[in-house]
Amino acid sequence: MSDVWVFFYGTFMSARVLKQHGINCEKTYPAKVPGYSLAIKPRVNLERSAEHNCYGGLALVNHSELTDLYRKVHEMFGQVYYPYPVMAEMDNGLLRQALCFISEEFDCGAPEPDYLNEMTQCANEMNVPVSYIMHIESFRKKV
Repeated sequence: MSDVWVFFYGTFMSARVLKQHGINCEKTYPAKVPGYSLAIKPRVNLERSAEHNCYGGLALVNHSELTDLYRKVHEMFGQVYYPYPVMAEMDNGLLRQALCFISEEFDCGAPEPDYLNEMTQCANEMNVPVSYIMHIESFRKKV
């Protein structure tokens, strides 16, 4: 089976974090996907929003590793993420079709501070705009 481009957001935008979870990729490429807003309640997800962009990383990933990753996420957190096609814009302006995993049903609650710390670190690694870091940090105040 061939590899597929995936747009990762949250902590998975980092190749370092993906490796910790069994994804064999050397690099994630900074990118954004328009029409979505990041939500963290308590786990990360995307919500449709015409006026927002979601920032993250693009990676070329093996299908079986990807299946294993989201099976583990479901087992650990009870969330089911489904693949959706998106058009991601890379830093150099190149557009790339990719899969993006989004959950249809989501619990509400405050995220763990350590999770937000790691997500902020990953976002900084990807050089996302400061406003996006502030958006991530804003979830510390939400209940």
